[in-house]
Amino acid sequence: MDKIKEIVAFLNPGQVPVIAADQPIYTVAKQVQWHWPEIYGEDKFVIMFGGLHIEMAALKSIGTLLQDSGWTGALVEAGIASPGTADSFLTVSSITRTRQMHQITGCSLYKLLKAAHMDYSKETDEQPEEVPSFEAWCEHRKLQSPQFHFWYMVLSMELVILLLIRSFREANFFLYCQSLAELIPYFFANNNVNYARWLPIHYRDMVTLEQKHPQLAQEFQSGNFVVHKSSRQFSAMAIDQAHEQANAVIKADGVRSA
Repeated sequence: MDKIKEIVAFLNPGQVPVIAADQPIYTVAKQVQWHWPEIYGEDKFVIMFGGLHIEMAALKSIGTLLQDSGWTGALVEAGIASPGTADSFLTVSSITRTRQMHQITGCSLYKLLKAAHMDYSKETDEQPEEVPSFEAWCEHRKLQSPQFHFWYMVLSMELVILLLIRSFREANFFLYCQSLAELIPYFFANNNVNYARWLPIHYRDMVTLEQKHPQLAQEFQSGNFVVHKSSRQFSAMAIDQAHEQANAVIKADGVRSA
């Protein structure tokens, strides 16, 4: 942290250093802040959870929810993936492919949901004006059917994860904070202890940033809480993802040099 502070002071004098880290390092960094507030306190450093690691943890969390649910079997039967590949989505062996599978699953579940509501509207004896709205019908079906409730919960969590990803791609800080708030209860529900314990602290830091570091909050709200490697729209990425890509390039250069 001392070295980071020196580098930031040299490159951009007056800026509060921002550090992005995965969960184990984030935990240590926050404990350092609390133990030595006069040197490393929250007024002197901003410690962030790595966005890529939040996404990966969320995908693993929904993977535990989908274990033995028949989801992987449905992917195999639909010809989307082989049995081994489908099982790898539960443990997020490839974050890109797992993300794609949840995009497909979310689209499929929503189409089935809308089709079921439309069928209900056509078959019911109620007058058209008395037919419950889509949202009211979903709430009623959740109470009637545990299976409906389960898949509705899966769809809801997938949509929150996709909101998180969208917040990175669009560099939308307000959407990022909103998606964190919606994601945290799922970590508690799925017993993901470390993220359930530490992600609320990160969320608190983000929503109080305007009071503690107004200038930094303004930069974050302008989209500078993520990395923009190109000028294309919907192409920004979390800080730790940019780190991972830089590390991959360095390692590849080392292999070629050897």
